[in-house]
Amino acid sequence: MQSLSANQTTPKSRHYEEKRRHLRMQIDAPAQITTHDGKTQQIVCIDLSSHGVQFESHAKLSDGQTAEFVLNPGHGPVTPLQARIKVCRVTEVAPQVYRAGAKIEVIH
Repeated sequence: MQSLSANQTTPKSRHYEEKRRHLRMQIDAPAQITTHDGKTQQIVCIDLSSHGVQFESHAKLSDGQTAEFVLNPGHGPVTPLQARIKVCRVTEVAPQVYRAGAKIEVIH
């Protein structure tokens, strides 16, 4: 059996690194989502990557649910980020506070 040197990685750790290849930017900024039933709610965008977003909400969303996501810039000549997202996971982190991870499906 061949041993691994300190600079070699196992297939499992290499797979994890590839999965996180897209850097996450810590945002912690107000944003909003509008669900398919037309309800708009204010959320807090925790972080953002080129393929997904993590946010906190006071309303529980369902896995697989789609919504329109809008992140407005604080100031300056930057247009808002508008995208259709699909919820991948939801965890209750405090009473009536939910942290959700979503995939960005389309950027408008």
